[in-house]
Amino acid sequence: MPIIQEPFSRVAVDIIGPLPRPSATGKRYILTVVDYATRYPEAVALANIQADTVADALLRVFTRVGFPREILSDQGTQFTAELTQQLWRLCGVRALHSAPYHPQTNGLCEQFNGTLKQLIRAFVHENRDWEKYLPHLLFAYREVPQESTGYSPFELLYGRQVRGPLDLVRAQWEGAPEEDGVPVVDYVLKLRERLAELAGFVQENMETAQAQQKAWYDRAACSRSFCVGQKVLVLKPQRQNKLQAAWQGPYKVVTQLGDTTYVVVSCADTRIQRTFHVNMLKAFHERPETVDAICAPAAEEMEPFPLEELPGAAKQPSGVDQVQLGEELGPEKQAQARQLLLAYPGVFSALPGYTDQAIHQVDTPGQRPLRQPAYRLPEAVRESMRAEIREMLELGVIEPSASPWASPVVLVPKKDGTTRFCVDYRRINDCTITDAYPMPRVDELLDQISGGHFLTTVDLCKGYWQIPLAEEATPKSAFITPFGLYQFRVMPFGMKNARPGRNIWTM
Repeated sequence: MPIIQEPFSRVAVDIIGPLPRPSATGKRYILTVVDYATRYPEAVALANIQADTVADALLRVFTRVGFPREILSDQGTQFTAELTQQLWRLCGVRALHSAPYHPQTNGLCEQFNGTLKQLIRAFVHENRDWEKYLPHLLFAYREVPQESTGYSPFELLYGRQVRGPLDLVRAQWEGAPEEDGVPVVDYVLKLRERLAELAGFVQENMETAQAQQKAWYDRAACSRSFCVGQKVLVLKPQRQNKLQAAWQGPYKVVTQLGDTTYVVVSCADTRIQRTFHVNMLKAFHERPETVDAICAPAAEEMEPFPLEELPGAAKQPSGVDQVQLGEELGPEKQAQARQLLLAYPGVFSALPGYTDQAIHQVDTPGQRPLRQPAYRLPEAVRESMRAEIREMLELGVIEPSASPWASPVVLVPKKDGTTRFCVDYRRINDCTITDAYPMPRVDELLDQISGGHFLTTVDLCKGYWQIPLAEEATPKSAFITPFGLYQFRVMPFGMKNARPGRNIWTM
């Protein structure tokens, strides 16, 4: 952005509101005006934001500070109306507008709006009529030095420090005598020298601040450009919820107005042209070959899972061979531990076992079967899912299903580069009764092991798969894949009330 040195030669305007709490006179909007050179703000309370109301408020401001050469605003109807544009032409003002959905262009005014909202929010707790005290809030903002310029807006505009409440209190405490008056000519000459000196300092401070801001912004920024005639997607707020945005299109680039601004037209309706910032655009790539993969196939069209054609799973090594003994143990202790491992090979197996101490129940009283379509499966992870299903079938964890229930599968990437096979059971969990079984407290467990000399932790091998699933709950665990419908025989990961245990002993 260019550095403006003449006060009120370029101003930025914007609208705040509607505010949730109206003023005593029923006003719910605030027109804000910020000077680019001095950062001096003005604010006017408004009852509505029609073009004639906004124009009258701007005239009241400009009668005090003069008409600017340039005025920057967004593309709100009150700023683009014919009445407002005619006023600018008569007053010799050049109107500048930010690109749609790109408030960074008018960032100076947007930052002030955020600060003013915070001041009003903190002030209305004790004083409901914010309009009455709006000048007091503006005074507090004007006397504080601005970060980019290094000086307060009041000092840059009037060439002297404002005499605020703190100065009055200080003078009363110190009992400072009143200063003699200065002749008008001397005051004017000193004021001109002071303003010229401040202008030089502000120029240096602004250049330094802009360089720092650009360095921070360019850390994650990348250059993008589009050609005339190229198809693009536009990031626009959704009609149902303006706080949510989605890529819409395709659009076609018609004209490039600058390095970062493009005029696009919809491919479906070429009559309306819109201007967008490059941050709201991305290239549109036509991929007709992926149309078949967008929709989930029907159950009868799913690719069968050829179990007979798959090679047998590789024999996993014994769990005893995988146990690592601490180097701190002496040879005698290691021999004793090895004998214990060999005496109970089934306990230390690398394959999951089954417990007869618990059965996982899924209590959904009165709930009709829930069925969801399968999520889209990228080709890159298709073989990974096939391998996961094959392993679970060979371990007896799952079985083919004809259940009316069905939940989609999600493959979650892990840090080691592999994927975790998960099922989206959120809809079933919403109608499942929560188990109120009390969980042990960690501090009580620590108290129990505080008297031990050795601490041994034993982790379960695939702990979820070691707990059987109740027979009546098995159909509810069914999940849908491109290779068919399957259901769990053991407790699946992701279901409500599913909590495998971890045992800790002291020796």
